[in-house]
Amino acid sequence: MQEEAQSRVAPASRDADLTTTQLIIVTGGRLALVAAFRIIYPLQPFLTGELGIDLRTVSALITVQLAASMLSPIGGALADTRGERATMSGGLALFASGTLLCALSPSFLAFLIGYILVGLAVALYQPAAQAYLAARTPYTRRGWALGMFETSWALGALLGVAPLMQVVQETQQSAPVFWILLVAGLASLALVHTLLPDGQRHAPNETQRVEWRELRTPGALLALLFMALTLCAYDLIQIVQAPWLREALAANEAQLGQLLALAGIGELVGSLGVALLGDRLGIRRSTAAGFLLAAMCVTALPFAGQAWTWLLPVYLLLYVSFEYAIVASFPLVSAVAPAARGTMLALSSAAIGAGRVVASLVATSLWLTFGIGWTATITAAILCMSLLCLLVVRPQE
Repeated sequence: MQEEAQSRVAPASRDADLTTTQLIIVTGGRLALVAAFRIIYPLQPFLTGELGIDLRTVSALITVQLAASMLSPIGGALADTRGERATMSGGLALFASGTLLCALSPSFLAFLIGYILVGLAVALYQPAAQAYLAARTPYTRRGWALGMFETSWALGALLGVAPLMQVVQETQQSAPVFWILLVAGLASLALVHTLLPDGQRHAPNETQRVEWRELRTPGALLALLFMALTLCAYDLIQIVQAPWLREALAANEAQLGQLLALAGIGELVGSLGVALLGDRLGIRRSTAAGFLLAAMCVTALPFAGQAWTWLLPVYLLLYVSFEYAIVASFPLVSAVAPAARGTMLALSSAAIGAGRVVASLVATSLWLTFGIGWTATITAAILCMSLLCLLVVRPQE
């Protein structure tokens, strides 16, 4: 039975169809945010010298980002009540303020405050952008729209982080990076605010409220649990892969950097795969197949990690399948509670953040105590358990 036949039409009316120009503007607006979000990982060692702090202190910037993702329900609620375009514009304005502070920061405290603003910008922009695209795309085409939007995650690393790190290498300063990000953020703000039609779907004098009743259904609650479990599993491997490969294959910094680039390629392939194939194969089916394949790849990692020849193809396939499944899950979540779409997507981002925080607290200890074999086994088990949630999670439009 086709999954579209199992869904029902949403009670809320839908905006005009999404245009290619709108998709490009919304996706492009996320590129600078993703670049700022992801560049802090390779930038950490440089900042220790520039700001005169140790690595443990500078890692607080990553913690800030994970904590900020827990605030994404604010962005979703604003998208549902104030309009998606206004919320995206507000997020980009916060981003510009944060990058300006980072560019001018004379101390770690000022830099930290700047990154708090960047994290809040991501928390506002992400759910509002997803809701904007989903509201203008029928469910049967939503995999294409959100799949193209999610290519910004990989492109932000490939087209943003890589050249910006080269700027740091040549200038031996971090400030130019944030001046560039500031200009990109202001350009995105201008495009979003002037060229996108308003995201409000209600009369100007009408008070819009979040439909909390839809968010308390078993399907909605299990969808949030599903997102938390799958991203917790993702980070259990993500966090320990560098120290594990240092120990198993004596990987150096250059090789780890090349693996990150390989992961970016895999993420891009996965996002494009959803855009091109997700709607044809079915979103629920795509999500389940992607995470099942990811579980198989995770199980194979301890064996493939004995030689680079075996590791590289398994590693690439792991990131393709993970990204394909994660991106496919967003259209599904967007259709679970259509009357509160922005809030539902924002709660899913918060659930993702919660799952990743849990993983960050236990991953290293799990690997140090039990090794990569048990870590991979537990990760695969969590992925398989999460798939049981899909038995209840169904689109409602």
